[in-house]
Amino acid sequence: MIGLRHLSIKSKIQLMLLVVSLVSIISISFLGWSWARAELKQNIFDHLTSVRASKSYQVESYFDTFKNHVETLCEDQMVVSAMREFNAAYNQLNQTAIPTDWDNAVRAYYTQEFFPRLTQHISGIPNYETYDPRGTAARYLQYHYIASNPNSVGEKDALADAGDGSHYSAVHRQYHILFQNLIKKFGYYDFFLIDPQTGNIVYSVYKETDYGTNLTDGPYSRSNFAKVVAAVQDNPDRGAIQVVDFKTYKPSYAAPAAFMACPIYDESAFVGILAVQMPVDEINQVLTGNQNWQRDGLGASGETYLVGPDYLMRSISRFLVEDKEGYKKALRSTGTPSQTVQLIDQLDTSILLQRVKTDAAKDAIAGKEGTRITNDYRGISVLSSYAPITLPGLEWAILSEMDLAEAYEPVYALQTYLLISTVILMLVLTFLAGIIAANFVKPIDTLIEASRKAELGQAEADIVFDSTDEFSELANIFNTVVQRMRQQINEVEQKFHETDRILRGFLPNEIAESLQRKDAAVLSQAQQVTTLFAKIVGLGPLSERQPNRIMSQYLTELLNSFNAAARRCDVEPFKFASDRYIATCGLVKPRLDHDKRMVDFALTLLDRIQEFNKTYGTRLSLRIGIHTGTVTTGILGTQQLSYDIWGQPVAIASSLVDTKDTNIIVTTQLVRNRLNGLYDFQKGPAIELESQTKLDTWVLQKGALADLIGELTSGLTDNLSVDESNSEINTEANTAVTPPINTPINTSVNTSINTNSRTRIDANTNIALPRQESFIGDIAGELGLNEFDS
Repeated sequence: MIGLRHLSIKSKIQLMLLVVSLVSIISISFLGWSWARAELKQNIFDHLTSVRASKSYQVESYFDTFKNHVETLCEDQMVVSAMREFNAAYNQLNQTAIPTDWDNAVRAYYTQEFFPRLTQHISGIPNYETYDPRGTAARYLQYHYIASNPNSVGEKDALADAGDGSHYSAVHRQYHILFQNLIKKFGYYDFFLIDPQTGNIVYSVYKETDYGTNLTDGPYSRSNFAKVVAAVQDNPDRGAIQVVDFKTYKPSYAAPAAFMACPIYDESAFVGILAVQMPVDEINQVLTGNQNWQRDGLGASGETYLVGPDYLMRSISRFLVEDKEGYKKALRSTGTPSQTVQLIDQLDTSILLQRVKTDAAKDAIAGKEGTRITNDYRGISVLSSYAPITLPGLEWAILSEMDLAEAYEPVYALQTYLLISTVILMLVLTFLAGIIAANFVKPIDTLIEASRKAELGQAEADIVFDSTDEFSELANIFNTVVQRMRQQINEVEQKFHETDRILRGFLPNEIAESLQRKDAAVLSQAQQVTTLFAKIVGLGPLSERQPNRIMSQYLTELLNSFNAAARRCDVEPFKFASDRYIATCGLVKPRLDHDKRMVDFALTLLDRIQEFNKTYGTRLSLRIGIHTGTVTTGILGTQQLSYDIWGQPVAIASSLVDTKDTNIIVTTQLVRNRLNGLYDFQKGPAIELESQTKLDTWVLQKGALADLIGELTSGLTDNLSVDESNSEINTEANTAVTPPINTPINTSVNTSINTNSRTRIDANTNIALPRQESFIGDIAGELGLNEFDS
């Protein structure tokens, strides 16, 4: 904000309009953008929740239908009859001898067909002894229906009769086509009949390596298939459907497999167990909308998937289907083990391989339902709607998600639109603000121009506005102020010239100019200056006898008398302090005869003190010291100013008055030498200065001067005298600034001095001091010069 001080009003108005407009635009845009984002987010959450609920309902309905169908099959008489017949036929096979070449053929199938495919989906190398079907019936069935089956892997179910002439093959030929059509119609992956007493798989449709094996102690006794069969064995109640969660199932080449099983009763006899391997594809089709996510309103990044209690997927990922390489790259970036990525690539599924331990998945598995913005299993921010899903025997969660970037695309588009609109509006507003500001400051510019004219003293500074607003009122005030300023300036100029003339009258020009310039050091030095110190003797006793009022009148009269004598002799009164009176000659106005004028002034002072004694009956006397030389004057002090003088002449003149005799004039050898022959000086006592040096003095008395004048004028005629009459001495320049004086001082002096030049000086002085009311008078008061009032 400091930089605003340097801006013009026009710029400030423009800036203010732009700032207000920008703040308004930004505020409205931000509020609109925030509202749009919140509404869009809520709408997307609502949509995701709707999709999630719909998919959840479809999955639950599918499981209910599947469960009801399995339950119906378990009660179907054909299935009951098939169960009894397959059990009997399977048991007969246990009595058959198995040739060695049959076992070798089975072993060859495992090592050449089954293991190579299984190895691609598991870690490690399979061992045949681990997968050996073992039982006689199992070895028999796997030889005829798998190893020697002419159909290729994955199509072994095409063989209805092995052609071995066995009772089992006859039963198999009778029911196999029916069961084969059954799983195709209802979408089962496989259909199994299990002996409840032994746990032997007596029949399956697809004839994978679990066919004929024992789920109690066989190679797949630890599979989830064995688990669901054991659950039915443990709870063989009629209609009790058991479900087992997805797990990798090696007979299906380690593909994810889930099973549903139900007991088979022939009237009251528990004769068998019907089990179906649940189809993964059906669940994926429900959740992916037959891989048409956009039709479900999920856009380019939305998906719905299932998560189990182990935080692994129970359905396929959309990104694996649509962009397999990008999906694998995303998994690697999140730190997914390379082996898991490889398995996903090989199995082409994310079920039981993709870990989804996100915040949304955790809440859903914990039984919570809601929506939130979180990072998905790819590490990308998504809008997620999650909830647990109700399935018999399963603790799954369902999540519908969409990438945040895609969900907020309309908001980002709105943001770009608002930004462009703001820029355009700011350009327009900048132009309008310039026009408005220019019109607003036009009267101000007029006032500024008029003020500059007034500053330069031009007469045409007046301004007139046609409007009646505040600017018009301001113009009227301005015109009035300008008129008053003109009057005051004229008065100030007159008083300045007058006071400047007075100031230069009692101060040296150099001092006066320095004072006006307000120099740090106001000093002046004069070389040919005579200084007088006059000490009034007897003031102390007189002040003790007289009241203060009378004493003030005495001092005023005495000072006026001394100052009047100074003006006549063209001497500058300097200071009157206590009982000492100081005067100079040649300080303010250079004089060639400064020492003579000072001696004449000293003699006049002796006369004036005597006249004062006669008038008031006092006994005052004077001791006068005079010395000439170079002195320095200057303004002292910073708060209260004082005009003072110093130098050797001042110090010596001050020391000369410290004598016992009164009414005498004491001078130095220098003064006596300059005036020798004009006055009758008598040798005086030597005095000791502060420097402990001796100084010779000379004394001049009033009577000695009268005798000298008589001698000089005796025998001379008066015809040679020269009259200079009616000479008016302008003393204003030699008089200190005084307080207001309303009454002129008229002083008439007739002085006649006859010298060798036979010149007669006759001076009539008429002095009238005007009243001073300027700053010069104030300065003189601060300098302590008002004691020179006459």
